[in-house]
Amino acid sequence: MGWIRGFFTVIVGVLLFFSLFAVNLFGILSLSLTYENVYNESSVIFEDILQDLNVSSIIEERYPVIVSFCQNNSEFVFSEADYVFEIPCESVLQGTEAVIDEGVKSVVRKIYYEDYSGNASSYLDESQSAPLFLISQNAQKISNKVFYYSILASLILIILLFVIVEKKSNAFLIPGIYLVSNSLVFFKIKDIFSLYSEGIVFQFLGIFFSTAFPVSIRLLIAGILLILVAVFFKAFRVGFWISSLVEKFKGMRQEVKPKIKKK
Repeated sequence: MGWIRGFFTVIVGVLLFFSLFAVNLFGILSLSLTYENVYNESSVIFEDILQDLNVSSIIEERYPVIVSFCQNNSEFVFSEADYVFEIPCESVLQGTEAVIDEGVKSVVRKIYYEDYSGNASSYLDESQSAPLFLISQNAQKISNKVFYYSILASLILIILLFVIVEKKSNAFLIPGIYLVSNSLVFFKIKDIFSLYSEGIVFQFLGIFFSTAFPVSIRLLIAGILLILVAVFFKAFRVGFWISSLVEKFKGMRQEVKPKIKKK
């Protein structure tokens, strides 16, 4: 019986480690891929891209024409280098920098709210479209869904662990240690990417982990609380008390069965 208990404890423990890792990872992705975070983190990238494509220079050259157009219109729309820019005329009157900022907002907004749900796999197969799909609202929804599924799986596994383990305090100690270790993995990952801020690849990866620190802090606190609960269980022998109640319940059931048979 002991080796069976040990075998299932190891299996459940391994599954719990990966499910809690998924909670951390997809919790970070879900919060990092909100529109506000994507815009704040990617605006610098797209400003550099527009600079490289000379779009900023084109806007400065055409600025008098744009101002003239906006005297009788509410929005100026133009396309350049495969990008479509929608500029509110209110921003045009604030100068060329405001026009460039609105152009970046327009590009990010279009990429983020693009409907990829119809054929998401095809976007992942195309090298140019895949990065854009990964910073879209669709990607945020997928991450959010996986995050909640991971929480549900983790709760089920913790309950199973509580039933299986002989020392009930371990049912809190093990997930507590996992949460602490997982949170430490992601604790400074954003700072690591910022060290390579010159590379566009690392700038792009930084978008996905922009909320790594606050999420990791929350999970670190949750892990510490679980460890404290485990210490409480062990110090006050709560687990032993629960185990004795279970044994008494089993004994009562065994006593009732013979009486039923005699009748």
